Amino acid sequence: MRNRLNVGAFDLSCRSLWRQKVGMAVACVMLAPWSSFVFSAERGDAMVDEASEALIEPCDPFSDSNCRGRVELGDGRAFEGKIVDGQPNGRGQMFYANGDRFEGHFDQGARTGRGTYYTSDGSAYAGFWVRDRLNGFAEWRDGKGTVFQGPLVNHQPHGRGTMVFSNGDRYTGEIAMGLPHGQGVMVYGGRGSQNNGDRYEGRFERGQRQGVARYVWVDGLTWDVRCQMDRCEREGFVEMIRSGMSRGSEQDSRASDGRRIR
Repeated sequence: MRNRLNVGAFDLSCRSLWRQKVGMAVACVMLAPWSSFVFSAERGDAMVDEASEALIEPCDPFSDSNCRGRVELGDGRAFEGKIVDGQPNGRGQMFYANGDRFEGHFDQGARTGRGTYYTSDGSAYAGFWVRDRLNGFAEWRDGKGTVFQGPLVNHQPHGRGTMVFSNGDRYTGEIAMGLPHGQGVMVYGGRGSQNNGDRYEGRFERGQRQGVARYVWVDGLTWDVRCQMDRCEREGFVEMIRSGMSRGSEQDSRASDGRRIR
Protein backbone atom coordinates (compact mmCIF):
# COMPACT_ATOMS: atom_id res chain seq x y z
CA MET A 1 0.00 0.00 0.00
CA ARG A 2 1.46 3.34 -1.03
CA ASN A 3 2.22 6.15 1.41
CA ARG A 4 -0.46 8.73 0.59
CA LEU A 5 1.32 11.58 2.44
CA ASN A 6 4.61 11.20 0.59
CA VAL A 7 2.94 10.75 -2.78
CA GLY A 8 0.80 13.84 -2.21
CA ALA A 9 3.84 15.94 -1.34
CA PHE A 10 5.84 14.53 -4.26
CA ASP A 11 2.98 15.22 -6.67
CA LEU A 12 2.74 18.77 -5.41
CA SER A 13 6.39 19.54 -6.04
CA CYS A 14 6.15 18.01 -9.51
CA ARG A 15 3.14 20.13 -10.35
CA SER A 16 5.03 23.20 -9.23
CA LEU A 17 7.98 22.34 -11.44
CA TRP A 18 5.74 21.69 -14.42
CA ARG A 19 3.91 24.99 -14.04
CA GLN A 20 7.27 26.77 -14.07
CA LYS A 21 8.16 24.77 -17.21
CA VAL A 22 11.35 23.60 -15.54
CA GLY A 23 13.02 20.81 -17.46
CA MET A 24 13.73 18.97 -14.24
CA ALA A 25 10.02 18.16 -14.07
CA VAL A 26 10.80 15.20 -16.30
CA ALA A 27 12.81 13.75 -13.44
CA CYS A 28 9.67 13.58 -11.40
CA VAL A 29 8.18 11.14 -13.87
CA MET A 30 11.37 9.13 -14.20
CA LEU A 31 11.95 8.87 -10.47
CA ALA A 32 8.30 8.33 -9.58
CA PRO A 33 6.51 6.24 -12.22
CA TRP A 34 3.76 5.73 -9.67
CA SER A 35 3.08 9.46 -9.62
CA SER A 36 -0.49 10.62 -10.29
CA PHE A 37 0.63 12.67 -13.33
CA VAL A 38 -0.91 11.90 -16.71
CA PHE A 39 0.67 13.59 -19.71
CA SER A 40 -1.20 14.48 -22.87
CA ALA A 41 0.30 14.97 -26.28
CA GLU A 42 -2.43 17.43 -27.19
CA ARG A 43 -1.31 21.09 -27.21
CA GLY A 44 1.86 20.15 -25.33
CA ASP A 45 0.03 20.55 -22.04
CA ALA A 46 -0.04 18.30 -19.02
CA MET A 47 -3.27 16.94 -17.61
CA VAL A 48 -3.22 16.31 -13.90
CA ASP A 49 -5.32 13.49 -12.55
CA GLU A 50 -6.00 14.40 -8.96
CA ALA A 51 -6.42 11.05 -7.29
CA SER A 52 -9.01 11.05 -4.59
CA GLU A 53 -7.64 10.25 -1.19
CA ALA A 54 -10.94 8.67 -0.11
CA LEU A 55 -11.44 5.02 -0.91
CA ILE A 56 -14.79 4.45 -2.68
CA GLU A 57 -16.17 1.02 -1.93
CA PRO A 58 -19.26 -0.49 -3.59
CA CYS A 59 -22.25 -0.59 -1.27
CA ASP A 60 -23.80 -3.84 -0.12
CA PRO A 61 -27.53 -3.86 -0.99
CA PHE A 62 -28.13 -6.70 1.45
CA SER A 63 -26.97 -4.66 4.42
CA ASP A 64 -27.55 -1.08 3.26
CA SER A 65 -31.20 -0.22 2.53
CA ASN A 66 -30.12 2.95 0.70
CA CYS A 67 -27.98 1.00 -1.74
CA ARG A 68 -29.24 0.44 -5.27
CA GLY A 69 -27.55 -1.94 -7.66
CA ARG A 70 -27.79 -5.17 -9.61
CA VAL A 71 -27.84 -8.22 -7.36
CA GLU A 72 -27.81 -11.89 -8.32
CA LEU A 73 -30.53 -13.62 -6.31
CA GLY A 74 -30.06 -17.20 -7.46
CA ASP A 75 -32.05 -19.44 -9.84
CA GLY A 76 -30.83 -17.24 -12.66
CA ARG A 77 -32.67 -14.19 -11.33
CA ALA A 78 -31.12 -10.74 -11.01
CA PHE A 79 -32.63 -7.63 -9.42
CA GLU A 80 -31.90 -3.95 -9.94
CA GLY A 81 -33.15 -1.78 -7.09
CA LYS A 82 -33.20 -1.75 -3.30
CA ILE A 83 -32.84 -4.80 -1.09
CA VAL A 84 -34.40 -4.70 2.38
CA ASP A 85 -33.84 -7.64 4.74
CA GLY A 86 -32.53 -9.66 1.83
CA GLN A 87 -35.61 -9.10 -0.36
CA PRO A 88 -36.38 -6.75 -3.29
CA ASN A 89 -38.34 -3.77 -1.99
CA GLY A 90 -39.71 -0.67 -3.72
CA ARG A 91 -39.47 0.07 -7.42
CA GLY A 92 -37.05 -1.96 -9.48
CA GLN A 93 -36.49 -4.48 -12.25
CA MET A 94 -36.34 -8.27 -11.97
CA PHE A 95 -34.58 -10.25 -14.69
CA TYR A 96 -35.37 -13.97 -15.07
CA ALA A 97 -33.29 -16.82 -16.45
CA ASN A 98 -35.65 -17.39 -19.38
CA GLY A 99 -35.22 -13.82 -20.63
CA ASP A 100 -38.41 -12.41 -19.07
CA ARG A 101 -38.34 -9.12 -17.18
CA PHE A 102 -40.62 -7.32 -14.69
CA GLU A 103 -40.67 -3.57 -14.06
CA GLY A 104 -42.63 -2.26 -11.12
CA HIS A 105 -42.96 -2.31 -7.36
CA PHE A 106 -41.93 -5.04 -4.94
CA ASP A 107 -42.91 -5.71 -1.35
CA GLN A 108 -40.71 -8.18 0.54
CA GLY A 109 -39.73 -9.85 -2.72
CA ALA A 110 -43.25 -10.11 -4.19
CA ARG A 111 -44.54 -8.11 -7.16
CA THR A 112 -47.03 -5.70 -5.62
CA GLY A 113 -48.80 -2.66 -7.10
CA ARG A 114 -48.53 -1.33 -10.64
CA GLY A 115 -46.10 -3.11 -12.91
CA THR A 116 -45.45 -4.65 -16.33
CA TYR A 117 -44.18 -8.13 -17.09
CA TYR A 118 -42.27 -8.52 -20.38
CA THR A 119 -41.72 -11.97 -21.86
CA SER A 120 -38.85 -13.04 -24.09
CA ASP A 121 -41.25 -13.61 -27.03
CA GLY A 122 -42.32 -9.95 -27.09
CA SER A 123 -45.53 -10.15 -25.05
CA ALA A 124 -46.28 -7.79 -22.15
CA TYR A 125 -48.74 -7.83 -19.24
CA ALA A 126 -49.50 -4.57 -17.45
CA GLY A 127 -51.76 -4.07 -14.46
CA PHE A 128 -52.04 -4.20 -10.68
CA TRP A 129 -50.20 -7.00 -8.92
CA VAL A 130 -51.08 -8.56 -5.55
CA ARG A 131 -48.73 -11.08 -3.93
CA ASP A 132 -46.92 -11.80 -7.19
CA ARG A 133 -50.10 -12.21 -9.28
CA LEU A 134 -52.01 -9.94 -11.65
CA ASN A 135 -55.29 -8.90 -10.09
CA GLY A 136 -58.39 -7.62 -11.92
CA PHE A 137 -58.29 -5.53 -15.09
CA ALA A 138 -55.09 -5.74 -17.11
CA GLU A 139 -53.67 -4.97 -20.53
CA TRP A 140 -51.99 -7.68 -22.57
CA ARG A 141 -49.98 -7.26 -25.79
CA ASP A 142 -48.49 -10.01 -27.87
CA GLY A 143 -45.45 -9.82 -30.11
CA LYS A 144 -47.59 -9.45 -33.25
CA GLY A 145 -49.44 -6.31 -32.16
CA THR A 146 -52.67 -7.73 -30.72
CA VAL A 147 -53.89 -5.84 -27.64
CA PHE A 148 -56.37 -7.13 -25.04
CA GLN A 149 -57.96 -5.21 -22.16
CA GLY A 150 -59.70 -7.28 -19.52
CA PRO A 151 -58.98 -10.11 -17.06
CA LEU A 152 -56.07 -12.52 -17.48
CA VAL A 153 -55.72 -16.11 -16.30
CA ASN A 154 -52.31 -17.79 -16.45
CA HIS A 155 -51.02 -14.84 -18.49
CA GLN A 156 -53.73 -15.30 -21.15
CA PRO A 157 -56.87 -13.24 -21.90
CA HIS A 158 -59.78 -15.00 -20.23
CA GLY A 159 -63.18 -13.44 -19.47
CA ARG A 160 -65.12 -10.53 -20.91
CA GLY A 161 -62.99 -7.87 -22.52
CA THR A 162 -61.91 -6.07 -25.69
CA MET A 163 -59.33 -7.36 -28.13
CA VAL A 164 -57.87 -5.38 -31.03
CA PHE A 165 -56.02 -7.53 -33.55
CA SER A 166 -52.99 -6.50 -35.58
CA ASN A 167 -55.08 -6.40 -38.80
CA GLY A 168 -57.45 -3.80 -37.29
CA ASP A 169 -60.32 -6.12 -36.31
CA ARG A 170 -61.88 -5.24 -32.95
CA TYR A 171 -63.68 -7.81 -30.81
CA THR A 172 -65.73 -7.15 -27.67
CA GLY A 173 -67.22 -10.03 -25.74
CA GLU A 174 -66.35 -13.31 -24.07
CA ILE A 175 -62.83 -14.70 -24.42
CA ALA A 176 -61.38 -18.02 -23.29
CA MET A 177 -57.67 -18.80 -23.20
CA GLY A 178 -56.81 -15.96 -25.57
CA LEU A 179 -59.52 -16.59 -28.21
CA PRO A 180 -63.06 -15.24 -28.76
CA HIS A 181 -65.35 -17.83 -27.20
CA GLY A 182 -69.02 -17.21 -26.43
CA GLN A 183 -71.18 -14.21 -27.33
CA GLY A 184 -69.45 -11.22 -28.83
CA VAL A 185 -69.27 -8.55 -31.52
CA MET A 186 -66.51 -8.38 -34.14
CA VAL A 187 -66.05 -5.14 -36.08
CA TYR A 188 -63.84 -5.72 -39.10
CA GLY A 189 -61.01 -3.37 -39.92
CA GLY A 190 -58.33 -3.24 -42.57
CA ARG A 191 -58.01 -0.23 -44.84
CA GLY A 192 -58.91 -0.92 -48.45
CA SER A 193 -61.02 -3.95 -47.57
CA GLN A 194 -64.61 -3.98 -48.84
CA ASN A 195 -65.65 -5.31 -45.43
CA ASN A 196 -64.03 -2.50 -43.49
CA GLY A 197 -66.58 -1.43 -40.87
CA ASP A 198 -68.84 -4.50 -41.22
CA ARG A 199 -69.99 -6.08 -37.97
CA TYR A 200 -70.68 -9.66 -36.89
CA GLU A 201 -72.92 -10.16 -33.84
CA GLY A 202 -73.17 -13.70 -32.58
CA ARG A 203 -71.39 -16.63 -31.10
CA PHE A 204 -67.78 -17.73 -31.36
CA GLU A 205 -66.18 -21.08 -30.56
CA ARG A 206 -62.41 -21.12 -30.11
CA GLY A 207 -62.03 -18.03 -32.26
CA GLN A 208 -64.37 -19.15 -35.05
CA ARG A 209 -67.90 -17.89 -35.83
CA GLN A 210 -70.49 -20.54 -35.11
CA GLY A 211 -74.31 -20.74 -35.20
CA VAL A 212 -77.08 -18.26 -36.03
CA ALA A 213 -76.01 -14.62 -35.94
CA ARG A 214 -76.43 -11.18 -37.52
CA TYR A 215 -74.12 -9.62 -40.10
CA VAL A 216 -74.44 -5.83 -40.31
CA TRP A 217 -72.89 -4.14 -43.33
CA VAL A 218 -71.19 -0.77 -42.94
CA ASP A 219 -74.11 0.92 -44.77
CA GLY A 220 -76.63 -0.51 -42.28
CA LEU A 221 -77.93 -3.46 -44.31
CA THR A 222 -78.51 -6.38 -41.93
CA TRP A 223 -78.50 -10.09 -42.79
CA ASP A 224 -79.44 -13.05 -40.65
CA VAL A 225 -76.66 -15.56 -41.18
CA ARG A 226 -75.73 -19.07 -40.18
CA CYS A 227 -72.07 -19.87 -39.55
CA GLN A 228 -70.15 -23.11 -39.28
CA MET A 229 -66.42 -23.26 -38.58
CA ASP A 230 -66.08 -19.54 -39.43
CA ARG A 231 -67.89 -19.78 -42.80
CA CYS A 232 -71.12 -17.74 -42.87
CA GLU A 233 -74.05 -17.70 -45.34
CA ARG A 234 -77.20 -15.65 -45.40
CA GLU A 235 -80.05 -17.52 -43.71
CA GLY A 236 -82.69 -18.68 -46.24
CA PHE A 237 -81.26 -16.67 -49.15
CA VAL A 238 -80.33 -19.71 -51.25
CA GLU A 239 -83.77 -21.27 -50.81
CA MET A 240 -85.46 -17.95 -51.70
CA ILE A 241 -83.63 -17.74 -55.05
CA ARG A 242 -84.33 -21.39 -55.90
CA SER A 243 -88.06 -20.94 -55.36
CA GLY A 244 -88.17 -17.61 -57.23
CA MET A 245 -89.84 -15.93 -54.25
CA SER A 246 -89.13 -12.44 -53.03
CA ARG A 247 -90.69 -10.32 -50.36
CA GLY A 248 -89.79 -7.18 -52.31
CA SER A 249 -87.93 -5.65 -49.42
CA GLU A 250 -85.07 -3.22 -49.90
CA GLN A 251 -82.72 -5.72 -48.34
CA ASP A 252 -83.75 -8.40 -50.83
CA SER A 253 -83.27 -5.99 -53.75
CA ARG A 254 -79.71 -5.39 -52.62
CA ALA A 255 -79.00 -9.01 -51.80
CA SER A 256 -77.38 -9.85 -55.13
CA ASP A 257 -75.18 -6.77 -55.51
CA GLY A 258 -71.96 -8.74 -55.19
CA ARG A 259 -71.64 -8.54 -51.42
CA ARG A 260 -69.52 -11.20 -49.84
CA ILE A 261 -69.56 -11.90 -46.12
CA ARG A 262 -66.13 -11.75 -44.65
